[in-house]
Amino acid sequence: MRISIVTADGTTTYTQNIQPSAVSDANFATALDAATAANSSATDSSSALSDTSALSSVMSLEDIFNEAAQTYQVDVNLLTAMAKQESNFQADATSSSGAMGIMQLMPATAEGLGVSDAYDAYENIMGGAKYISQLLERYNGDTSLALAAYNAGSGNVAKYGGIPPFTETQNYVSKVLSYYEEGIDVPDTTVVRSTLTKEQAAANLETLLSEFPDHASYQAFLAQMNDLMDSATRQSQLNESQEAYEQLLSNVNQAVRNLLSEE
Repeated sequence: MRISIVTADGTTTYTQNIQPSAVSDANFATALDAATAANSSATDSSSALSDTSALSSVMSLEDIFNEAAQTYQVDVNLLTAMAKQESNFQADATSSSGAMGIMQLMPATAEGLGVSDAYDAYENIMGGAKYISQLLERYNGDTSLALAAYNAGSGNVAKYGGIPPFTETQNYVSKVLSYYEEGIDVPDTTVVRSTLTKEQAAANLETLLSEFPDHASYQAFLAQMNDLMDSATRQSQLNESQEAYEQLLSNVNQAVRNLLSEE
């Protein structure tokens, strides 16, 4: 049996290097890592498996802001000014009201913008850029009103016929506009992003799990488990061991999933 690894571009490679001894001496994830490394060294350097860029990409925060600005036609300096005021560029920031990430998106807002992980810097910045672009369009390019709505909500802007008389909102608009005019230096931070979607990763795992029970290393593992069980039973070291062992084997797929998710 071959373990197939499907990369973001749809290319499939195969790992055939897991040895029986690897599973007996270490957990499956370690064995898989070793096999992947062996397979990679044995294949052409241009293969999808050896090309790590096929599985992930590295971007700087500045690159993300530039991409967001171009995608949603928003001045990049406005986005960085907002990020400075919102979170000081902290991807893990959470406000007392529950706003999340660099652009401080509220849960409902993030969901409406299609942001699945508000603490992912790329998703968060793209979501914030999309939101402010919508507000700028709504207020005919009036940056102050768009910022006020970003902070306090469009309902309050409509209610008060302009920037709401909230100290927080008024200070927010003033500070962002000041940063916007001065220009903000973006921290020299890089973000590593997987190019696999959750659906692709889940499909790859299901393929691996469906093939793994037929692999020689897994059969060797079962044989060793059976030997241990026979020995323990003969020595009367376990009570009701057979039923527990059968249950363990019936849940092996879930055990492998849990193991891989910890890596």
